[in-house]
Amino acid sequence: MKPQQAINYQRGFSLIELIIVIVLIGILAVTVGSRMVGTNGFAEFSYQSRLIASLRTMQTRAMYDTRPATPTNPSGYCFKINFINSPAAFGPPSLNYAAADGSATCAANIDHLGAPHLATTSSEMADNKVQFTSINDGADPITYLRFDNLGHPLSSAGQCAGGCKIELSGEQIAAVCIAAQGYIYAC
Repeated sequence: MKPQQAINYQRGFSLIELIIVIVLIGILAVTVGSRMVGTNGFAEFSYQSRLIASLRTMQTRAMYDTRPATPTNPSGYCFKINFINSPAAFGPPSLNYAAADGSATCAANIDHLGAPHLATTSSEMADNKVQFTSINDGADPITYLRFDNLGHPLSSAGQCAGGCKIELSGEQIAAVCIAAQGYIYAC
């Protein structure tokens, strides 16, 4: 008769199994946790990115447009973003820069149909409880920000000699600053 060999049972998990379980729990926690948090506090930074993109788009268009003012359009073309404070919204008045439509680009309204990627609606900002304050040189509120052919900002309150700042506030505060020479950045 053979001597009975001791049966060696392993108890517990191997190191690989433990690592896999920890990684899966981590992935699950990140996925579930992000869905529970919601958009509170993130919307301001989303609007900040959209505003920076809108301002840079209009600045680039202004620098590439070399048409002078004409008798039918003595004010030239306005490459600007309008700011409506109550309820909050921003966007360009028109993207139609045809020769006869220069005055439409200088309007005080926001064209939501022609440029939805450059504009926000008051209802979407109100739904996210986001307001903004636009300030020229730290004192005067502004209703629009436009750019000349060198990319310098011009606001409704004059030139942004000391810079312009637009604060987006909700649960958090995000701001966009425009330097006098035209640099647009998150601040």
